[in-house]
Amino acid sequence: MKRGSYVSSIVAAILAAGLCFGFGGQEDSPKEQAAALISKAKKATKANHAADAYLLYSQASALEPKNARLKGRMEALQSRAALQAKAVPPVDPADADAPAPAPDLAPEDVFDSLTAAEYAASRQLLPPPTLNPKPGRQDFDLTGDPRSLFDQVAQRFGLDPVFDGDYPPSGNRIRFRIPGIDYREALHDLEAITNSFVVPLSARVFMVAQDTPQKRNDLEQSIVVAVPVPAAMTTQQLTEIAQAVKQATNIDKIAWDTTHDQIVIRDRISRALPAQALLQELMAGPSQVMLEVEFLDVADSDIIQYGFNVTNQFSAFYLGTVMNYVPTIPSGVTALLTFGGGKTLFGLTAAQVEAMFNQTTTAGRTLFRAQVRSVEGQPATLHIGDKYPVITQQYAGSVPAGTQGTVYAPPPSFTYEDLGVELKVTPYIHGLDGVTLAVETSFELLEGTSVNGIPIIGRREFHTQIRLRDDQWAVVAGLKNPSVSKSTGGFLGLERIPLLGNLFKQVTRDKENENVLVAIRPHVISLPPDQSVTRMIRVGSATRPFTPL
Repeated sequence: MKRGSYVSSIVAAILAAGLCFGFGGQEDSPKEQAAALISKAKKATKANHAADAYLLYSQASALEPKNARLKGRMEALQSRAALQAKAVPPVDPADADAPAPAPDLAPEDVFDSLTAAEYAASRQLLPPPTLNPKPGRQDFDLTGDPRSLFDQVAQRFGLDPVFDGDYPPSGNRIRFRIPGIDYREALHDLEAITNSFVVPLSARVFMVAQDTPQKRNDLEQSIVVAVPVPAAMTTQQLTEIAQAVKQATNIDKIAWDTTHDQIVIRDRISRALPAQALLQELMAGPSQVMLEVEFLDVADSDIIQYGFNVTNQFSAFYLGTVMNYVPTIPSGVTALLTFGGGKTLFGLTAAQVEAMFNQTTTAGRTLFRAQVRSVEGQPATLHIGDKYPVITQQYAGSVPAGTQGTVYAPPPSFTYEDLGVELKVTPYIHGLDGVTLAVETSFELLEGTSVNGIPIIGRREFHTQIRLRDDQWAVVAGLKNPSVSKSTGGFLGLERIPLLGNLFKQVTRDKENENVLVAIRPHVISLPPDQSVTRMIRVGSATRPFTPL
């Protein structure tokens, strides 16, 4: 036997023994099987067999369920695979080899019931996905077709790209050379040079598609955003702002939710986010002002009384005897002046003089303080007083004589008039510390008279404009009511005697002052529009809108 034949016999015996004892024919791992399926799927994609590629990617995804890149490629091919898939012919029930038809089942036997919490959770709106790559900047000097460029750039930042089914498999070779850029700049630059746009699918996966209007409508995500409306904004201002935003961004849907007082925008993400930012900038425009108002009422009174108080009344008493009876003198009488003698004796009470000097001083102060808030150009009104009903229409006729039945008398109609002080202030802001206040003050009160049962209301008005610095007081209105009175009294006409008359008179002097002041101090609590910094909003062009990542 030759040596070669001997060696061949030994190798054959060893292989046969290995097969018998199970040492040969080891099965591939799931990762290796998935790699083989991915290779076949790529070949099917290049051959434009989307349905076969979709099935191969789905099998590979089943072997590697944690691979998000496979799921992204499978979802990108789903629409094209559905168009290329062939319809399955119906099975003839008469065929003996055909499977038995499925039994009829009630829906409650198949579907589980959802709780209220599960149903509410399914309707919660989620934010659009954003990419979460590796931080840092990278330097690029690459050359290749669009697909290879996206693959290499995404690999640098730890991302996985998937491509739309209609994206061309190859193209012109492009040199991509940019130093020191982050992932946003890199992807946006690739979008510009390859005529593509990127749609984030998850934190690590994004899809690349050709930048055409049809692909934008089909693949770009639509979102709904809500912007709260400031309470100090009028309906006219809000309408003008919404119209400007709609014309600038060309959004599809914009509505005003009056129940929750917010603006709702619905459109593609490349339009909705710039519209939201522009709406927030325009609604934050009017500057707000806090007005501190004080009403001060100061009254003082000074009353002085001085002079001599002489008795103006005298009593006469008979001091003789009547039938041996002597009259008694009242105990309160201390001094008598007697006249006559015997039976003609009379007595008069002597005059009493009292020197006096009295002074009474009173002072009062009433302070009312209030704060009102307004925005530039909008009036703020403050009313202090009562609302008084005033009849505007009533039935005043009489019932004709001989009228049978009941005559209907309509009830009166009336309105409420604001009595008291009403202050209306309109602020205008100049720069950081200048404020102009247009002040209108009115005072209404009942005159005490009426016409046909309708009271007459008196009204006083005061209009002015003042220029102040921020946090500076100003007295914008005031009412002074001074009064001085003097009265003189005395004994008969003796007080009129020159010099000597001062001993027989009393003088009362009353001096009163009442001052009412209205003071205002403005506080600017937000910057005016010309002092605030406006942020830049990147929107792209009309044909190539900017898509945030």
